[in-house]
Amino acid sequence: MMNKTKIVATVGPASWDVPVLTRLVKAGVDVFRINFSHGTSAEHERTLKNIRRASEDLGEPLAVMADLCGPKIRVGKICGGGVLLVKGAEITIQRKPVEGTVNRISTTLPELIDKVRKGRKIRLDDGKIELEVIRRPRTNEVLCRVVTGGVLSGGKGVNLPATNLSLSALTEKDHADAKWIAQRDFDYVALSFVQKAADVKALRKILAGAGSEARVIAKIEKPQAVKNIDAIIDAADGILVARGDMGVEMNLSEVPLVQKRLARLCAETGKICIIATQMLETMTDNPTPTRAEVSDVANAILDGTDAVMLSGETAVGKYPEKAVRMMNGIARRTERYINEIRADRRGRLNLGGALSESDELPSPRKRKHKRAGDRIPDDLLAVARATYALVHSEAVRAVVTFTLSGSTARVLSKMRLPVPILALTPSVRVMQQACLSYGVCSRRVGVFEHTREILPVAAREVRRLRWARKGDKIAVVSGRPLRKPGATNTLVVHTL
Repeated sequence: MMNKTKIVATVGPASWDVPVLTRLVKAGVDVFRINFSHGTSAEHERTLKNIRRASEDLGEPLAVMADLCGPKIRVGKICGGGVLLVKGAEITIQRKPVEGTVNRISTTLPELIDKVRKGRKIRLDDGKIELEVIRRPRTNEVLCRVVTGGVLSGGKGVNLPATNLSLSALTEKDHADAKWIAQRDFDYVALSFVQKAADVKALRKILAGAGSEARVIAKIEKPQAVKNIDAIIDAADGILVARGDMGVEMNLSEVPLVQKRLARLCAETGKICIIATQMLETMTDNPTPTRAEVSDVANAILDGTDAVMLSGETAVGKYPEKAVRMMNGIARRTERYINEIRADRRGRLNLGGALSESDELPSPRKRKHKRAGDRIPDDLLAVARATYALVHSEAVRAVVTFTLSGSTARVLSKMRLPVPILALTPSVRVMQQACLSYGVCSRRVGVFEHTREILPVAAREVRRLRWARKGDKIAVVSGRPLRKPGATNTLVVHTL
């Protein structure tokens, strides 16, 4: 039986060849991420073609996610490649680009000089170095004191916690990349440094204007995004909890709690949730992870995420396949534990114990900020709840849904059913996008005229996947009329 938690793997020099990609899929990868912060268009084109070739060779659908780099602020060039900043020393940040020294540096954001205030912190190199603003001696520079020292190299990231920046999440490069992506076979586009719903809508407009059906994932990595999270989740198709920059922008102790909150909000709204950053980072250079990293992956799954993501581990690491197999093994064992706990709870309920709906039915609910186009139809929600009740009262081995848009599969995914879900669809795009939904396997089929035509195809595919055999029952969810998206209103129990 397949793992339900999906694995996203970042592609890079360590993994972009077809043989390696093929091994990673066999090890458990469902979605490949192409990071547009690195590489050229030619490299991205080649990587995309290699992923699709690996998918074709294996006969398995795969989703591909493009990750835009966003308005990342970086340190300018440094003389000699790097300088040692000593605690207590003073350093000036100036507006005009300069080759940095131990006394003076510049950044890729000249407006930084205008935004920071006395007493505010500036963090460099993922928070390894911290500066405190002392004063602005001149219009075009700020003087800072080194709070936490270290070696600073050119190109390192700059974070400004507690400083509001009026920057669009879409840079000029992102605009060009998004138009390029829209013309190619991408299923998802991740938007970096989102601060408000308007950022997501702006990207969606670019993609739709170019005819792309790619779905939008909002990367949550700034406090402003957390503050505006309801509107952002409603505007996006899902979120990626990017804990790296988040841990620099806010208090580290808040990050695990924010992660849990965001996973819960996605469960309530029927949106995709991906947990990312440093999940098995030790495996970039070592064949085994730390115990803390194993616990981190397991806890993300316990929080209710749809997917967990590998970054440098598979992009540039020495052990990409081992990292995927490790993550897959953690997911398998954690999911088994979840099933054991739920079975125990149902047993206690049958014996008269109390069990709240929130404990056992993590289904989507309506939210006041919901866009009209994203509201879950009442018929679909009713059928999803009926399906949930059915699989807990009957010996049903799998749930099969015929879907045109993928929405039925996504809603059923959020019910966290104890059995796998098979999404049958005539759309290649929907089939590939379903690879990111928890517990969903997808296959392409023709267009049917009547529900009775679905049943033999559903039975054939379930048996081919070895989920069930002759005499077993499956639940088949569809709509009438079948050719109308969003018309899910039928639930049939079928015996193979």
